[in-house]
Amino acid sequence: MRYQHLTLLIEDLGYRDKFRLAQLLLQLGRKEEEESHPASRSDAPSARPTDPEMIKYVADRLVKLRPGRRASLVNAIAAMFQFQGSVSEADRNAIISELQRLKHICIDANDRVTYL
Repeated sequence: MRYQHLTLLIEDLGYRDKFRLAQLLLQLGRKEEEESHPASRSDAPSARPTDPEMIKYVADRLVKLRPGRRASLVNAIAAMFQFQGSVSEADRNAIISELQRLKHICIDANDRVTYL
């Protein structure tokens, strides 16, 4: 398939499908770049989910987003890191636990999030 043919097909897509396609193309491009230039990749370990800087970053963003339920909170945290390679479920739970321990948030028995 040629580029011009693809652009004609893409024009028929809805706006959401165009955004999904754009995100997929970005991810594929990054993956291809990492595979073709492995020397330029950083082998340093990524930040742990409980690093104070990361917790501060997440807490500041959550104050603005203010998700009301635990499920929304998990999705918001996942969205913050979607372009940096994502965050595992265990890391998301560790971030939430650290936010609770540091009294940034409180989650009640009904999974409602309160910001302190």
